[in-house]
Amino acid sequence: MNKAVMRLSLTLMVTAIGASGAIKCHVWREILPCECPVSVSHPRTTSITCKQMPSFGQVIEVLRGRFSPHERINLRLEWSNLHDLQYRQFREINGTIESIKLNHDFVGFLADNAFLGMTKVTYVSFADTAIDAVPGHLWKYMPNIQTADLGRAKIKDILTDSFEDLQNLRNLVLSGNLIARIDKNSIPAQIERLHLGRNKIYNLNNTITGLRNLRWIFLNTNEFEDLEGQLPYEAPNLNMIHASQNRLKSIPHQLSDYPRLENLFLSQNEITSLDGALAGCRELQRLELKSNLIHTLTANDFLQCELLDTLELANNQITSLNNSLIPLKRLTNLKMEYNQLTEFSFSEIVGLERLITLDLSYNQISKLVGPASNLVEPNIRLTDLNLEHNSLEVLNAALSGLSELLRLKLAYNKLKRISPDDFINLDQLRLLDISHNQLKTLEEMSQTYLPRLVELNATHNHLTILDRDFHGLPVLCDADLSSNQISAIGRELVTKTRCKIEHGVHDGTWGTLKVVLTDNPILCDAALPEITAEMETYHTKVTGVSYCPPLNEQPTTAKANAYLGFLPDPTVPSVPVIPPLYAKSAYDSSLILTKTERLETPNQIETKPYPVLRDSPADQKRADQFQNQHVDNYEGRQAEVIQQTLNDQPIAITLHKSAPSYNVTPEVVDPKVNISTTIFDPITQGQVINKLASEIEELKIRIEEISAQNERFFNKTMLEQSNLTVKVP
Repeated sequence: MNKAVMRLSLTLMVTAIGASGAIKCHVWREILPCECPVSVSHPRTTSITCKQMPSFGQVIEVLRGRFSPHERINLRLEWSNLHDLQYRQFREINGTIESIKLNHDFVGFLADNAFLGMTKVTYVSFADTAIDAVPGHLWKYMPNIQTADLGRAKIKDILTDSFEDLQNLRNLVLSGNLIARIDKNSIPAQIERLHLGRNKIYNLNNTITGLRNLRWIFLNTNEFEDLEGQLPYEAPNLNMIHASQNRLKSIPHQLSDYPRLENLFLSQNEITSLDGALAGCRELQRLELKSNLIHTLTANDFLQCELLDTLELANNQITSLNNSLIPLKRLTNLKMEYNQLTEFSFSEIVGLERLITLDLSYNQISKLVGPASNLVEPNIRLTDLNLEHNSLEVLNAALSGLSELLRLKLAYNKLKRISPDDFINLDQLRLLDISHNQLKTLEEMSQTYLPRLVELNATHNHLTILDRDFHGLPVLCDADLSSNQISAIGRELVTKTRCKIEHGVHDGTWGTLKVVLTDNPILCDAALPEITAEMETYHTKVTGVSYCPPLNEQPTTAKANAYLGFLPDPTVPSVPVIPPLYAKSAYDSSLILTKTERLETPNQIETKPYPVLRDSPADQKRADQFQNQHVDNYEGRQAEVIQQTLNDQPIAITLHKSAPSYNVTPEVVDPKVNISTTIFDPITQGQVINKLASEIEELKIRIEEISAQNERFFNKTMLEQSNLTVKVP
């Protein structure tokens, strides 16, 4: 018996859930194409949604008789053509409708009779439906409406009688309309939440001065120039005022009269100063004044705003803070980007123990001043500091007291050097961004210990050599050094660094340090495989993409054993060029370099003896000049036959009889790794050898053809001579 009941219950449950997986009402099949998902928060109310219905009559036919008279219904009709609404009635559905939403519909004329008997409706919405005017004639049939949403309905005027029949109205939304006229006393006195944003209102006409119950009001994106005297005279519960994107020149002084005002939004206006208007806002927690014309702050502007949590003053013309922040003991977020500060002193935020985020980017700061040295404990708890896009050339150790700083952004400044004192005591620092500066070295960072730094961004600087720069960064995991001039890396760069993962499922495990070297000369070095292999032994992966010029345009010079790559040295002469194959007097003894005259190239090993030549004279003939002429018509000296042995043996050169002979004794150097003597780049040498081998093959083929021709000519001559021979009897 129990098993049968359980099977029946399971069957009913599966049927109710349907194919979509959502719980639906008991008549969901019968009311298709309408839907009726069951709300967990309102299980006793059936929410019905019908979309793209061709007529209101079809809505009635689909829903009529499906519900009992006492069943509570929230009805929503979207994107439908309700042109026949005036000929039908909502009560034909035979349920108790508590909410009516006609959104994105075409309704034509809103006739009274369509809403007869809708006395239980508490929520009505004509949002995004062009009704052109407030349907005041309908309210007497729905007198218990508490919330009316008439947003974006192309309403132009609010008349005195627009809402007079709605004595229970608490929430009124009129946003996104074309309202320019508001009659006096047209808004019901009991209103608690009023949205008049995104209209064309320039004067409230004392409409809301008596709204004592007001909790929040939206006046944003209108044409107000002054709100003084237009706000409620008394509003003990007023919590939020949103008046951004107007043309306000000043802040209404009556704001200090609202004892529970917590959120104030006055951004994108034309306010030039605070003028003490907010000094008495004791409960204010969030203040937004960005994108105004504020140029001055005074010590009394926030005198009693001790509960202020977030202050946004970005995109103004502020040149100094003038100790105005001192009273803000609970401030956690301060945004001051896009102002005109030229100097910032951390004494401005001393004592603000809850301040964790400070954004000073896009100012003109050229000087930082640390907190006063006589302070035993400055009580600065910053975790995020943004100083990007300023004019800093030095840091002056001003940041050394920020012991809880996690993220420091110094990109797009003019920093030329970083001293060991600049980052002292930044033991919690995780991210350091010093990109887009003028740094030539990070060498002094090795003397600063940042025990928890995991991400370093130093792109777009003038770095040339990385030596022991990471020695003070023991757990570094990501180092982006792209777009510099790095051509050499010290072998000890990462010997004291090992990436350690601190967050996620792999917290506390060791990882791999990733060094990005995109657009650096080091990636074009012939020793790149050696560099990457050396780094991998210390759990470091070198990555990046770089454009490399042709090998014959790349510099080569001597370097110390402690470095990998090309170590810049402007005193080293250019690389000698291997003479062309068919050059006049190619083996003049004056062209042979001595051992001390040779130049070393990066990471090369001299393993075989061979002669090293100076540049040949400028008037020599190129190989291609010879190749384009027929052998029989060639008037120059005889071809030089060059033979190369296998396995990279020394090149043996044999000259034909017409060429003068020279005695050349090649130097033999014992093969050593990283020897101090200098030789040619092996890649360039290999290319020359390949070219020589190709030309030798062409010469061999040509010589074979000439030999065959000579043999045929000889045979032909012998045959002709034999035919002319006369036999003696």
